[in-house]
Amino acid sequence: MDLLLAAHIVKNGLLIGGIYGGVALGLSLIFGVMRIINFAHGSLLMVAMYLAWFLWKTLGLHPYVAAFITVPALFGLGYLIQSQIISHLFTREKALVVEPLSALLLTAGIFLVLDNLVLMIFGPDVRAVSVDIAYANFFIGEIPVNIPRFIAFVASIVVASGLSYWLKHSNMGRAIRATAQNRDAATMSGINVPFIYNVTFGLGVAILGLFGALLVPFFSITPTLGLSFGIKSFIVVVLGGIGSIWGCVVGGIVLGLFEAVASQFVTATSAAIFSFGLFIVILLVRPKGLMGKA
Repeated sequence: MDLLLAAHIVKNGLLIGGIYGGVALGLSLIFGVMRIINFAHGSLLMVAMYLAWFLWKTLGLHPYVAAFITVPALFGLGYLIQSQIISHLFTREKALVVEPLSALLLTAGIFLVLDNLVLMIFGPDVRAVSVDIAYANFFIGEIPVNIPRFIAFVASIVVASGLSYWLKHSNMGRAIRATAQNRDAATMSGINVPFIYNVTFGLGVAILGLFGALLVPFFSITPTLGLSFGIKSFIVVVLGGIGSIWGCVVGGIVLGLFEAVASQFVTATSAAIFSFGLFIVILLVRPKGLMGKA
């Protein structure tokens, strides 16, 4: 393998890995605070991508401009799902829970509803956004770097940095961290835990609103797209460490690099299968993840 080919592989792995990490940030945030597994995570990303495509198709909005609509729209959708559907589980379960199975089954139901609703509305046809920037590149030496993919990669770093800073230095962020540590103690301290949960879930889904708009210039959209992204997000969160913001970015890059290297020796489908092998190995060697805490 020559150096130029190796550089291309590393470049591709870094870009797609950063995208994986950015998409998984919301899943990590929701689980880290609420201790529920959002099985509908990938489907919500798919909804965001369809919304960005719809705004481009009907209003002519560039996907990057459409992000100013998809982000608040997905925040509202996430807030609504948590406040009107998932919150009833926490009302029923008064004790502090770690992984309520009922929430997993409920979000799996939301995943099925969203996927089939989108299929009914838009049909099974593949949708795509056609914008000039999709084919734009800049060069690092002899290596071309696709600009939309690079923007999505940079966005994952920026969102992780901003989210980490906000959680540590804002009043709402500190309330979210207190709720994550002990829900009952946070309640006794005067924190409105149901509201914190609503905001947390909404924020986790709003991140998908951003990445949905950033991905459509170079990703085709189908009603089944969410499942693959959802599975990869679970792998990334566990690899990086559950509840770790920067662990998501690191886990995404590790997964992206692994898939980029593996795809040089086997088919893309087989490379995805091998990523599950990496997932199992890291779980056996370091169960808390690369950057997770025991």
